[in-house]
Amino acid sequence: MNCVKQSLKNSLNNAYAHHIQRLMILGNLALLLEVHPDEVDAWYLGVYIDAVEWVQLPNTRGMSQYADGGIVATKPYVSSASYINKMSNYCKECFYNYKTKTEEDSCPYNTLYWEFLYKNKEKLKNNHRMRMMYTLLQKMEISKDFSEILEKAKTIKQKINSY
Repeated sequence: MNCVKQSLKNSLNNAYAHHIQRLMILGNLALLLEVHPDEVDAWYLGVYIDAVEWVQLPNTRGMSQYADGGIVATKPYVSSASYINKMSNYCKECFYNYKTKTEEDSCPYNTLYWEFLYKNKEKLKNNHRMRMMYTLLQKMEISKDFSEILEKAKTIKQKINSY
C-alpha cells in the first residue's frame, strides 16, 4: 500500500508526519486492524518528535482510535480508500485499486472499512454522522457480495498477523 509505505517512511526517517499520514493513513489502519490503543499510543509517542502526552493521547486515543467512546470525536475517524484518494495523491502510484472492495487488487482500506462498520453496527448505527454509511451498509448486506467482503477482511488480517 503506497500510502502506508510513504507514511511509515516519512515517520521513521523524519520523526514527523502530517495529519493525513498520521491519522488518516496510519491511525485509520490501526483502528481497522483492531490494534490495541495502548500499542498505538506507545508507537506515536515513540516515533514522533512532536508527540507530547497531553496533546498526543487525546488525538491518538480519542480521534484516531475512537477509544474514549466519543468524547473527543463524534464519530470514528475511519475511511475507505476513496477518502484517502481525495485527500492525497498516494493512490495514483499504488498497486491497489481504491475503487474496488473484493477483487485481488482491491485496496485493503475498502474491505477493512466495511468490515469495521459491520462489526461495530450496534454501537454506531444511531450516530447521526454515520447514518449515510449505515444505509449503504444495509444495502450491501442484502447483496450476496457482502460475505466476500467479510472473508477478504479476515484474509487480510490473517496475512498481516502472520508477519
